Amino acid sequence: MEYSQLYLDVQGSNTMIKIITVVVFLVFGLYGNVQASDRYKPQSNLSLLRSLERGYMIIGTTHTNDVNDLQLVDIERLFNELNPTLVLLEGGYWPDKMNKAEAVKCCGEMAFLQFLAKQNNVKVTTWEGDSLSEAKFVLEQFDEESLKVFYLLRQAPQLLNNTSLAEATNKMTILLGQSGFPATEYQLHAKPHSIAELDIMLSTMVGKPMSWVEFTSATIFDQQLSTLEFSRFQAIKHRVNEFRDHSAIKKVKSALNNNERVMFVGGGLHFMPVMNAIMQ
Repeated sequence: MEYSQLYLDVQGSNTMIKIITVVVFLVFGLYGNVQASDRYKPQSNLSLLRSLERGYMIIGTTHTNDVNDLQLVDIERLFNELNPTLVLLEGGYWPDKMNKAEAVKCCGEMAFLQFLAKQNNVKVTTWEGDSLSEAKFVLEQFDEESLKVFYLLRQAPQLLNNTSLAEATNKMTILLGQSGFPATEYQLHAKPHSIAELDIMLSTMVGKPMSWVEFTSATIFDQQLSTLEFSRFQAIKHRVNEFRDHSAIKKVKSALNNNERVMFVGGGLHFMPVMNAIMQ
């Protein structure tokens, strides 16, 4: 599924719309239930489902650490328009930074929105589910070693962002140990336990020489997983996202039932499942 931007404004509380597939397009109106003329129109490629009457915005982003990314302008304008009481973020809890630029350089648009929320005394939490429950859900179909390697590769772009290889290697070494998140959060104690073991296992799993240091960005991670050699990791990713999307939907619906004004932000892959669930 591809989309450059999906932009929907919903008016009224009984709208019933379900969109199954989206091909590259831009929407500024949909039948008689959408009214966008007096709303802020995003200038970037983020996706947006918005209902100011029901009190929610569902936003799908392309993850970024670029302080000049137009998505950040859109997110701040939309935040001010909704005036949320609760912000739901992807990826857990992010380090607090002194200003917007530091937040973006560190941890992207999620930390940027966390900064905005805390500056405005808005509650902020994660829409992610319990890590141990996620791991158990995935391990129903996959082995522990493959899942651990998947989590480490997914984390690699963050480790390699704006730092030296030596520092990134030190951080990965910590993650491979008993104090790293695979062991502490997901209770994954299988191999790999060292950098050398990680590269050997990765190369064996994909059938060609590879190293974790090649995963320098989320884009490269996604591109690699789309290849035949990485089909097992792609299947793990789908299973992980199935769990995560269920958690996101549950938390958004619960917040709306509690009369919160909710701003949900997640990567583009999570936008469509959450949108469909909210609009059913």
